[in-house]
Amino acid sequence: MSFTYWFKVRLPGHTLQVIEADGIYSQPSAADGLDMCPGQRYSVIITACESLEFNYALNVTFYSDFIPRSPGLNPRYHHVPIVYHKDAPTKKYPVIEDHEVNWADELAMEPRDELMLLEPVDQHIVLNVKVINSEMGLAIHAFGNYAYASVPVPPLLTALTTGNMALSPSVYAPQLNAIILQHNHVVELELRNPETLIIHSYHSHGHAFQVVETGPVNSNSSIPVKRFTGRQPMRRDTITLAAGQYVRVRIKADNPGVWYQHCHQEQHNYSGLAFTLIEAPDVMQRTLRVPQEMLEFCRILGHPTQGNSAGRFGSDMTDTT
Repeated sequence: MSFTYWFKVRLPGHTLQVIEADGIYSQPSAADGLDMCPGQRYSVIITACESLEFNYALNVTFYSDFIPRSPGLNPRYHHVPIVYHKDAPTKKYPVIEDHEVNWADELAMEPRDELMLLEPVDQHIVLNVKVINSEMGLAIHAFGNYAYASVPVPPLLTALTTGNMALSPSVYAPQLNAIILQHNHVVELELRNPETLIIHSYHSHGHAFQVVETGPVNSNSSIPVKRFTGRQPMRRDTITLAAGQYVRVRIKADNPGVWYQHCHQEQHNYSGLAFTLIEAPDVMQRTLRVPQEMLEFCRILGHPTQGNSAGRFGSDMTDTT
């Protein structure tokens, strides 16, 4: 779900066998806890203790690094009783620091379907999170110079109705932050968050990406670079873009369509921290058809259904204002 808080989940006295992340089955991977950003999902198997001597507590922490700390609000602690016997005491464990916990880590996981690392890379795209001023004078986050915003003609209809021009970013309004992908190309996205306080949650529609590397934006930082060193990197569709860090992920552009990519943190998504993948528009034009009912609905509402983002159609479709 879209949310303001990140989540930490632990069940002391038990090992979590992670078997799935964001809908992708994984090889079993042992962890002591889950540290999840908004939009992430995990499935785990927990083996119950044989003894009924103690009960246990499932510990859940809601936290946000960019919201001021406030007792009872940030962080927020929840404890769910795990009852082995109604008369047994709850086992107490010493408090340990986060860096001592073996958190589930996608860079240490592998998918069950054994899909190999996508290579060679055909297209490397770098996107920087920036702070820009909105029309109301508010500081908001964006990928590049424009906050994402809707346009008169949805980008899917632009991709389907502008012929060869659909392969040009010029027919898509700048606020769509449109990136054109060629069919079946291997694409590496490098998302960079130079801010030192604000974290983000990158979520992809249309693809589960391979997670290949994380590291510091500033080369002088003490934050370590972490790379996947195996042959079959884990895939998922949501990942934390930590403060002062970058992530590199890979996809194969084998799913023609227009795919919304966004921050899953609620306020950031609403304010426009998003971009659009326009994937294989030439293939879309041959294989996709918009239902007539949808086109008729647009006409009833007075929305154009063809042309560039502004509804311009003809010899010059580069004016999207």
